Amino acid sequence: MITPSNTVFPSTRHGKAFVFFFTLGLLLSGGFLRVTAQPATTLNMMEKEMIALVKRVEHSVATVIVQRKHVTNINGQIITDWTRAVGSGVVLHKDGYILTTAGVVTHAYDILVSFPDGQYRSGKIVGVDLLSDIAVIRVDSVSVSPVLLGDSDDARPGAWVLLLSNAYGTPSSISLGIVNGIRKEDVLLQVSAILSRGFAGGAAFSTEGRLIGLIVGETGNKTIPSGGIISSEGSGVVSVIPINRVKTFARHLIEYGEIRRSWLGVYVEKIWDSININAELNVVVGKSDGMEITDVFPDSPAEKAGLQKGDRLLEINGISMDHPIMLAEFVITLPIGSKIEIKYLRDDLENITHTVLVPQPRLLEEPPEERVVDEDEALRNLDMLQQMILEHEMEMEQHKLELEQLKQLWQDRVRQVGSADRP
Repeated sequence: MITPSNTVFPSTRHGKAFVFFFTLGLLLSGGFLRVTAQPATTLNMMEKEMIALVKRVEHSVATVIVQRKHVTNINGQIITDWTRAVGSGVVLHKDGYILTTAGVVTHAYDILVSFPDGQYRSGKIVGVDLLSDIAVIRVDSVSVSPVLLGDSDDARPGAWVLLLSNAYGTPSSISLGIVNGIRKEDVLLQVSAILSRGFAGGAAFSTEGRLIGLIVGETGNKTIPSGGIISSEGSGVVSVIPINRVKTFARHLIEYGEIRRSWLGVYVEKIWDSININAELNVVVGKSDGMEITDVFPDSPAEKAGLQKGDRLLEINGISMDHPIMLAEFVITLPIGSKIEIKYLRDDLENITHTVLVPQPRLLEEPPEERVVDEDEALRNLDMLQQMILEHEMEMEQHKLELEQLKQLWQDRVRQVGSADRP
């Protein structure tokens, strides 16, 4: 259980909170609770606890509607297509900063943000980082409810998390999940849960209502020329960017418009102690045996520290490094100018060296051409935003209708089961 200092559940309610999440876990994992004519106190309490938790955090989750312009040249004829995608965002600051994933807003021509109270505001990109899949947008002149930040290091395997997205103006996807752990390949939290389309950019909350991560996933796309998207809907596993990574990167995007990463200057490759083929002709990989340096950049901190191709990297600042992603994440989150200690193996001898991290070099590419908007285009953009609002509200009404139908179906099933239990 994640327990920041100001918890939602006072000490007198810990027992009830445990029963709530344990019971809900049985429902989510396929368990069956028999509904009888007797007062369902456990179910009633479970419902109240969930409603209270959702009510506490839902105003911090917004809908992010993105319109993209696609221009193609077919046999000399210019064809313009417009596509629209719907994702989620989390209110990070009272000044209108909205946190979402890079995939939601990449290549956006127009951005519209819808808040749970019905407000619509045009959004502007503050910064996007494709490598970390994090983006920050900003809206002006709006009263927002910033989220409370938690500590993703407390999200250990077995911890409960509330997953909330807002792709259609209402919490279109509310799910309770269980943390499986952090996947080393991409340093993402893996959560067992089921979510619907449009959950990209949504929030993962602790049971105390604090943000512990940003949901990675598909947007709800509309009018895709290729005919649709590949959705991970219903896969049962949700990837979440830990909030402890997001904090640093979001601050960089707000302050600089980009993420300023520290740089060591090595290429590394994960190595194994053995690779064999068993009797069934399956490849069997032995245990991990660290990382080998495959290249060193000239004039880099690594070269200045004396590291060479073929060295086996063991530790940095006393922390074991056994995966390239782990090394990259550790280095880029350290402040530029940090002095680090490196332990490595060369010719079967352990060595220790020191170096100072420097800013990651910029790629030599031309800056993007700034889009100049004339008066006529500005008027067209206003009409376009108005059309986006109207279409989004129509989708919301359809979504609410489907939700009411599902609620009615659920109530009918409960009555049927209750009637069957009566003598």
